[in-house]
Amino acid sequence: MGKCLTDKGSFLGALQLIQGIVEKKAINPILTSIVIETIGDDTLVIKATNLEESMIIQMWSEIHEPINTAVSAKKLAEFVKELPDMPLTLSTSQDTTTMQIEVGSIRASFPLLDLEDFPELPSIPEDTVLLNRDAFLDALEKVSFSIATDAVSMPLMGMLFKKEGNFLSFVSTDGHRLSLVEKNVEGLGGEDFEMIIPKKGVQQIVKILEKKVEVDSVEVGFSENHFYMKAGNVQLFSRVLEGRYPNYRRVLPEEFDKEFVISSQEFMKAARRVSLFSEDKTKSIRIEFNPDEENIVVSSVITPGTAFSGAASQTVEIAECKGTSFVFGLNAKYLMEALNAFDSEYVRVSTGEALWPVKLTSDEVPDYVHVIMPLKLEE
Repeated sequence: MGKCLTDKGSFLGALQLIQGIVEKKAINPILTSIVIETIGDDTLVIKATNLEESMIIQMWSEIHEPINTAVSAKKLAEFVKELPDMPLTLSTSQDTTTMQIEVGSIRASFPLLDLEDFPELPSIPEDTVLLNRDAFLDALEKVSFSIATDAVSMPLMGMLFKKEGNFLSFVSTDGHRLSLVEKNVEGLGGEDFEMIIPKKGVQQIVKILEKKVEVDSVEVGFSENHFYMKAGNVQLFSRVLEGRYPNYRRVLPEEFDKEFVISSQEFMKAARRVSLFSEDKTKSIRIEFNPDEENIVVSSVITPGTAFSGAASQTVEIAECKGTSFVFGLNAKYLMEALNAFDSEYVRVSTGEALWPVKLTSDEVPDYVHVIMPLKLEE
């Protein structure tokens, strides 16, 4: 028989965070459960895994008798959410077949699962590096939206995370666009690594970091084909993808003979407005670069063979420019997501010949580069 007292808010927060790991439906019921375990006199541990991602959360608890058991996660979280904001008592029956929760006059019992069926979790890597929490989260948010959701090449279904000395690289591409963040972190230390974290794993990392606002730094590492992160009282393991990431440098030309600097917000607003009239799935927009007039004209694309349903255009002034007049097409959704990721007042747009990659940079965000492959416009 086990028994402990813990804080309802901390317990509920842990249950809600770990729900992203727990399988909703599984052939093996143990994957829909969490393990609740006590350590020493004052620590309660919750564990979950779906065999691809695993999470461990620790919190304070007043331990009376040790607990080590597995219980279905969904109903437990739903019930705890409805409890009053008071300390709650967890206990297991003498025959260890049920777990009870008590808060004042409220009592509930939950059937237990066989703890021996719970998979063994990955081990914590011996070598980890310490990263600034805000900088790490910012890098992930700048590249996560470009990860492929459906691709022939499995590596494109994840984000490349690489450490070389003091340099960190975060890369994602779906074949139509590419996001790259490169950071120089002085005194980073630790062993070099290169891994491809799947999209779901990246989403879990972002979710944890967004919750752990009080954390200044996080530990990250690589072990047993798993990415590892420790943020405060939360530990995450994510199985990495196999395969080799493509050479992303090949789509980053060094020379661009056409370039302009433009207000990010004005460019985004124009793209959003005119794309409402673009009927194709890609929400194509046409961009006419007029260096002599120091502006661009953003207009909707009329798909040949379709009935006319309206059109729109907007002229937007540019701050700087070089090169000759040029017309190119872009996916409006891709452009708006990129502009939003920069979160800067101005963005620099660079391109070259027809169907040349379009590169977006900003002097305000020097460690970020985004590339969008242009669309072929019908004459």
